[in-house]
Amino acid sequence: MSSPTPNISELVESLKVQAVLLIQASEMEAGESPDVRDEFTRQQLRRASELVKGAVALGAIENSACLGILSRSLLEQLITVLWGIRSVENAESQMGAGPAELAKALKMNLKAGTAKMLDRDTGEDVTAQFLEKEQAKRTRRRKSVEDQAKEAEVQDLYTVFYRLLSLETHGHNETPAEKAEASALCATHLQGIGAISRGIGQACVCWLIGRQWPDNESLRDVLGLNG
Repeated sequence: MSSPTPNISELVESLKVQAVLLIQASEMEAGESPDVRDEFTRQQLRRASELVKGAVALGAIENSACLGILSRSLLEQLITVLWGIRSVENAESQMGAGPAELAKALKMNLKAGTAKMLDRDTGEDVTAQFLEKEQAKRTRRRKSVEDQAKEAEVQDLYTVFYRLLSLETHGHNETPAEKAEASALCATHLQGIGAISRGIGQACVCWLIGRQWPDNESLRDVLGLNG
């Protein structure tokens, strides 16, 4: 016999607790031998907590569309966490992704002529010289979410769930018109967000305490895929 679906307010309250637990986990003492992945996991735990707080706000007003988009964001983060803790190189790559993407956007605008690089002292346009120097640099291509999922051995999370959640992100899903259907969809998203955020917490704590990553079976248990 299936258990009754918790109502929206119960799910929202549960996520409030989860957000606090994620922050507490980020403050845990790490195991022996300091590692760059310690700070990586702490950053991920703090970010997950903020996203879960966002889900609390969206759940309170039953915004199913935004909850669906947030679900995909958290799932992407889970995949990234599972990939990042596999190696120092992976963690460093992900931690440097922000500045790298910003630099990429800058170069695209410089090439398109929508931005200019000026010499600070003379005011001379040095865009061409800057782009020439940047062209000479060899930058490694950032791993896609799909590549990360493959390397972390969780490709099913990408193929089955990430792709489905992408429908909402790209506006290919229609928001239910009936209030009951919309509420049911909100409840589904809130439950999913709770499970995914617990998965992020489990993976990060596994690294911080045990210097390992969760096996697929225990991860499936946390995500509620074995029941």
